[in-house]
Amino acid sequence: MNCPFCDEEIKDSALVCKHCGRDLSVLRPVLDRFTAIEARLASVETALQTLSGHVDDVRSKETVPPRPARRLTADVALLAPALLLIALLLAAHWVIIATFDLNTWVLRLVSILLPLPFGLLGPRSVTATVAMAVTVAVTAVWGMLAITGTIDHVPVLPDNLHDWIETTEYAVSIALAFATGHLLRGLWRSRRSSNDSKDSLVYEIATLLAKSSAPKNETRVHAKLRAENIASWLNYLALIVTAACSIATGIGKFFPGLGKFLP
Repeated sequence: MNCPFCDEEIKDSALVCKHCGRDLSVLRPVLDRFTAIEARLASVETALQTLSGHVDDVRSKETVPPRPARRLTADVALLAPALLLIALLLAAHWVIIATFDLNTWVLRLVSILLPLPFGLLGPRSVTATVAMAVTVAVTAVWGMLAITGTIDHVPVLPDNLHDWIETTEYAVSIALAFATGHLLRGLWRSRRSSNDSKDSLVYEIATLLAKSSAPKNETRVHAKLRAENIASWLNYLALIVTAACSIATGIGKFFPGLGKFLP
């Protein structure tokens, strides 16, 4: 060891430095303690290095779970209801128009009622709901046009602006009916448990409105209650507007009197 005063090398058991003559008896317990700590730190460092090597070996041998399979399962879970709804809409079109030759408003009404349960049981994500609603609406309406064109030997796509507007309104009514079912699900979940509504876009908007209109010195509890009340009213408002727009675009033109009550 080295003397702590003059840094000259001395024996480990020396009580007095032979170079500077300083008394080491007082510092001896401290020096011994430091030596023991250094030995322990060295052993701990060695153990950590060994453990790190074992961890690296275990990680290298671990098999990564097949993520593509999980992704495929999720895609199938979203795709299957959409395909079923499209098939039901096309079957309804075939039965109502091609087989029984009923009035078109019957098909429009069925096309509004069919997507409701699918939206009610559909995905929770707003993005997935919008994508599914648009995909179903566009595909189903295009399929109906193809069936009509094949049976009546007419062009599949509309050939004038009026027909394009009517076709677009029909597709919008189907998509809005699906969205109405999604809003019904969100409203039911929010009424059952307030925690389920906190992940929704409506609750985020309600929180922003509550913060912007918050009085001074409002507690967090009162702010939360106000946000939940605003979210509830927004859910009801969105549900009413979506359902009304779906009815208006779907069967509004067949009943002119509805124009007084629907937007």
